Amino acid sequence: MEGKDRKDFRVDEKGRFYWRGQEVNHPLVKRYLLSLMDRDEYGVWVRNRWQKLGVEMEGTPFYVEALREEMKGGDVQLKAIINDGTQEILDLSNLRIAPDNKVYCKIKGGKFEALFTLSAYWQLMRYLVEEEGRYYLELGSRRYPLK
Repeated sequence: MEGKDRKDFRVDEKGRFYWRGQEVNHPLVKRYLLSLMDRDEYGVWVRNRWQKLGVEMEGTPFYVEALREEMKGGDVQLKAIINDGTQEILDLSNLRIAPDNKVYCKIKGGKFEALFTLSAYWQLMRYLVEEEGRYYLELGSRRYPLK
């Protein structure tokens, strides 16, 4: 295991992933590294069975690439397709709209945020409703207020 203070990886403010100053561009390598990311009380790590390497986080390397509708118990839910190859049920109550109108959601049990790509953002806007100057996401019988 590497020392707690060593940061071999860095995620810049635009979500680009670096290893020891070199940008990780290969999509499969990046996807693999993202799948190894974890967060604990000491920081963010790329962790496998043999190593634990620190990550300096300025932005998020995770993106919601698409949304998929699913039926569960007679109600509609959305599944987020994440750029690390995973899929998660989207909890619309934990969406965050940044001052620049970018949309983020919590993923990985709340350990990380994922930024919606433009295509996923437009998929989400299909559920947008406006009522008396207030905006909601309406999914099946449920409404989620936007702030």
